[in-house]
Formats: sequence, structure tokens, C-alpha cells
Amino acid sequence: MPPQEAQLRDEIVARARALWHRRLASGTSGNLSARLDDGDLLVTPAGRSLATLEPEHLVRVDGSGRARDSRLRPSSELPLHLAAYATRPEILCVVHAHPTFCVVWSALGTLFPADTVGARETLGPVAWAAYREPGSHELAEICAQAFARGYDTVLMERHGLTAIATTFERAFDLTDLAEEAARVAYFTRLLGGTTEGGTFPSPGDNLPA
Repeated sequence: MPPQEAQLRDEIVARARALWHRRLASGTSGNLSARLDDGDLLVTPAGRSLATLEPEHLVRVDGSGRARDSRLRPSSELPLHLAAYATRPEILCVVHAHPTFCVVWSALGTLFPADTVGARETLGPVAWAAYREPGSHELAEICAQAFARGYDTVLMERHGLTAIATTFERAFDLTDLAEEAARVAYFTRLLGGTTEGGTFPSPGDNLPA
């Protein structure tokens, strides 16, 4: 196995376990991918918990999404990953997770307020993607529209969060910062406070329903 592929497999596994331990994914939810120098992708497999992932479980697919080993099945969210790389050629990794408080806000049909320092200074703007069936090409397309407009993070209605970046460190940080901002905003509202910091645009200002 080429050194780059072996290294990426190890890094994906490490980041997958970090997502799990940070409680940004649960059960068999969440998926990650990375792009190799030749254009192939390494993608987490379908139906396996990120907590128990091993390097050999990852699925190598070609640019069209076809598994190099037909015995392996990539994540059902592969269309989302393919669309992200096609739209933003400079990115090298994609992280899709189901962080609890992000999902809570998305189920309410709104973006969480950007009221933490991390959200305002490091996370940056988050796009909204109206609900589409998980794993569908329709969902991939609506997220691709956000990526094409320069967003690196997309909150998906009643679903989860997707972050793209040139490094897994950055993609993980975007996911973690978004969940922390969503958590702080939730408890602020719960305790009767108001959100006075900067806020992300409303869903209507981002992507069409």
C-alpha cells in the first residue's frame, strides 16, 4: 500500500474515533472521506460505528464513486462527498456528523446563533440546507450549492452537519465549534437569556427550500 494511503487511513480512523469520543456521532452515524493524490477517495464504510473503525474497513472508490473492491460498501452519504470534491477541487477531506445540538436547532428549522467567540472568530458562516432524503443526490446537490458559494460548513435540516477542509484538523474543528455554539445557544435560550452576539443568516438567506 502506498505510504500516502496508509497514512490517510490511519488519520481517518483517528479522526473518526475523536468524533465519537467528543460525542459528535453516535451509533453508526457519521462518515468521513479523504482524497488521494490520484483522485481516488477513501471513505468510511456503511453500517459501522466510527468507534470501532479500523484502517482496513475504509473503502477506496474511484472518482465516480465505484468501490475498487466490490466486496466493500461505502457510506450511503457518498454522493454528498463526491459532490463536495467536485465543487471544491482544493479540499482534501469531508466530515459529516450528527452533533446533538446542531441537529436540535436544525429540527426547529433554523440555524443556531453564532454567540460564542469561537463561532464568530474561527467557525465563520454556516449555510443552511433544506431537508432532502439522506444519501440522496438531491441532498448532495443542495449542499454543493453552499460549497460553491464559499461555505465550508453546512447545517442540514433534521439531519446533521457537514464540514469540508484541506485538513482533517480544520474539518474537525469546524464540526466541534459548530456543536459548541449550538449547545451554548440552546442553554442560553433555555435559561431565559437572549442571544446578543452575531448570528448566522436565517435559512431563507442561504439556500432555497
